[in-house]
Amino acid sequence: MEHSFALLQEESYVDAERAAAFLAMSRKTLLAFARKGHVPAHPIGQGPRKIWRFRLSELSRWLEQEAVKLDSHRGRNERNIS
Repeated sequence: MEHSFALLQEESYVDAERAAAFLAMSRKTLLAFARKGHVPAHPIGQGPRKIWRFRLSELSRWLEQEAVKLDSHRGRNERNIS
């Protein structure tokens, strides 16, 4: 019974269009980031042309980590200027 409940709770994947809207960026930019490994993404298929799927929770965590990196970088620059 617990196993079936876990399956219901599992987050589904979204396509690049939905993921790009979530991140407020273009689909083209998101796919370029995915190909370069800059964002959490799940390629489907073999060969050079893949279908990319994303989990919004992973993208949300990635976005938060990027914001922390940016804040940290700004803090270093402000200390160097002072």
